[in-house]
Amino acid sequence: MSDIKVEKPIDSGNYIEEKVTMDNTPDLNDKTGEVFLSHMEDAIKQCRKLVGEGFRLVDFWSDPDQGIQFILKKKK
Repeated sequence: MSDIKVEKPIDSGNYIEEKVTMDNTPDLNDKTGEVFLSHMEDAIKQCRKLVGEGFRLVDFWSDPDQGIQFILKKKK
């Protein structure tokens, strides 16, 4: 089952960086993709929460071996 992780803030000069990661561990009982989509929605909710705190989404990427990562930054 996918795991959503919000990493500790990273101080990078003038910005604070947050990363929201959804790993790609499949749920073998998810025949329709519904569970995957639910986990994706949870990751997006975490991103929206950070946007509400003043962060902005600056990048995202996906990798079949690692999952999906959203990168958000906020000026200090």
